[in-house]
Amino acid sequence: MERTEILGILSRCIVDGDTGTIKRHIRDALHMQLPATTILNEGLMPGMSVIGRQFRDNDVYVPEVIMAAQALAAGVKILKPSLVDHCARNRGKVMLATVPDDIHDLGKNILGIMLEGAGFSVVDLGVDVPVSKIVKSLEAERPDILGLSCTLTITLSYIKEIIKVVREAPAGKQVKILIGGLSVTPGFAKSVGADAYGIDASIAVQKALAMVSGASRNAVPNQQVNR
Repeated sequence: MERTEILGILSRCIVDGDTGTIKRHIRDALHMQLPATTILNEGLMPGMSVIGRQFRDNDVYVPEVIMAAQALAAGVKILKPSLVDHCARNRGKVMLATVPDDIHDLGKNILGIMLEGAGFSVVDLGVDVPVSKIVKSLEAERPDILGLSCTLTITLSYIKEIIKVVREAPAGKQVKILIGGLSVTPGFAKSVGADAYGIDASIAVQKALAMVSGASRNAVPNQQVNR
């Protein structure tokens, strides 16, 4: 099987939400000695980009997105040891949380794995995290980046509240805030004063790397990356 063929199959598995098949083909790709980063960036993430576009165009709905995310999570779990072993360490610390009243964590969990693979230390507060816990954890952990995930439209208002409270806290004045999730848009991210918006986990990692590399707040646009 050729490189382009196996990567195409992996992308298709993501779009189809085929968790069982994707595990076998990832092992095939590793057996072919394809780098884990290549499998992730050229096989899995393009599939998520397709499903993301389909969701925005109303060609698929939340169940299909969840199935795709589950397939991605299964694939990334296999790749995680290789991703961590082959990437630089000590990029900085990222603290992740899903906003209050929202229990969705697939995207957040995938992002956490990918951030670790990129060399970040990750503190995951979990789902349905109270605003007070986020602020208290900022004081204790002193992360470089706070990542907020929001899947439900009805919980979007919590992001605005969290950002306001975090900016008023001593530990939150310098922290960079990265937001994402199915219900988040570039316009919303800009309106609430987030430092960056990640349309998917791959883009979110790029934004995180830019923020710790010394990029200014204004240099990290809250814009969707064209595909």
